[in-house]
Amino acid sequence: MAVIEYEFPASWDDKGMDWNAPDPRCADYVMAIREALMERAAAAYVTLPSEVVAISPWKTVSIKAVSATVQAISSLARYYVNDGYREYKEDWSDFPKMWTYRDLVQEEGCELYAYAHFGQLLENGGEWLRAIRNAIDRLHVIRVNQVWGDSYRRHGSIHDPPFDESIGTAMDRAFGEGQPSVTKFSSMPASFCAWSGNTHWRCPRPVEDGEDYEDNVDGYCGYAEAEAYRIRKVRSWLAGREVDLLLYTRVSAPTGPVAYSVELATSVLDTEGVDLAEGWNDERIHLDDPSDVDIPLGDPDTIPRNAVVPTSDFDEQGNALYRRSAKRGYEAKVWALLDYGCENGFRFRANG
Repeated sequence: MAVIEYEFPASWDDKGMDWNAPDPRCADYVMAIREALMERAAAAYVTLPSEVVAISPWKTVSIKAVSATVQAISSLARYYVNDGYREYKEDWSDFPKMWTYRDLVQEEGCELYAYAHFGQLLENGGEWLRAIRNAIDRLHVIRVNQVWGDSYRRHGSIHDPPFDESIGTAMDRAFGEGQPSVTKFSSMPASFCAWSGNTHWRCPRPVEDGEDYEDNVDGYCGYAEAEAYRIRKVRSWLAGREVDLLLYTRVSAPTGPVAYSVELATSVLDTEGVDLAEGWNDERIHLDDPSDVDIPLGDPDTIPRNAVVPTSDFDEQGNALYRRSAKRGYEAKVWALLDYGCENGFRFRANG
């Protein structure tokens, strides 16, 4: 007896499928949906209901299997980012916005229902099949769950010399070892920075008539700091497929007072060493092999030099009443997502 081999569809448009008029009686359409869901489940590293996995070209699709398909979409939605959402808080503390089943079914062309009734799969020229495909197509961006890479840090400080000496010595000490200290990192989002700054620590103290001494001058604490990363590997559970890495970086002037001060009186944004602008920056990087990448976040070898001299308040005896500081440089926080809706990403994707 001859064995009939079934060829699984490799994309939405494979095997002559027409999603403008899908034929529910053709197994290719439901098998394409099954394959697309398996891709999404693999990328999110979750399992599908057994009823979905068991969908076969050799048997009629049951109401139970169709309902399980909708349930699988509902369950998968929370692992995927609604990449069209833009109503984030000013600091993006609520980023990223994940899909919910409620939001998904309200998208145009994605009107699904929790339960299928008898014959629904065949109604209206396969309209329900189109809705299922449209909903699946919205699911293509996930959060970066794990990365591997290196963290680089420089730091230098000095207490109490005149201004020029304080900032110069802090910078020299930050670079004094030649290479920055290196540790491993694996978490996202990540924060990186590069700045230098000063605190007006003391002022000249009153002296008796005719008395003076060389060190009775304004003294400043100087600091220089840089922290940066290089991503070497990005976790992708979808073996053998390419992906786009989406980086969203929020950049601002340095915040927080310098040590030994209570107020950061001046902060100057300076992004020397990095190609970033104030506010939000986004970058899309195509990864042929997510397990072998080299992506810098920040620059540990460039620290902007503070030139603003802060002024603190002192009493008549030279005792500090209120210390102020100044910084120059930048602070940044970066979030990362993975988009499989790219060339050589998901086989079943919009326009793919």
